[in-house]
Amino acid sequence: MATPAQAGTNGQQVAVSTWHSDKARVCGYNQHNKYACTPWFRTPGSGYYGAPGYWFAGTVLITGVNEVTGHAYKATCGVPKSQSGNWTYCDGRSHKTL
Repeated sequence: MATPAQAGTNGQQVAVSTWHSDKARVCGYNQHNKYACTPWFRTPGSGYYGAPGYWFAGTVLITGVNEVTGHAYKATCGVPKSQSGNWTYCDGRSHKTL
């Protein structure tokens, strides 16, 4: 697990909502400018889910997988380096991209 970023000022944790996917992971550059990926995490229902402790800044690639069909879905999301909170929410559900 990555070390914590300073609250909201050196990258964000990423939470995603999905339509088609049962699990997802996020990959991109972390708070130390190193490429990293979260472990796979479950995305049940219509809420937002993520892997706490993994911090990103810039464009991230989100990969979601439907466990019934095996189909992989991909989407990108922009993550600000600083904001008032520690989480960025990436919506793959409303446009059914993930």
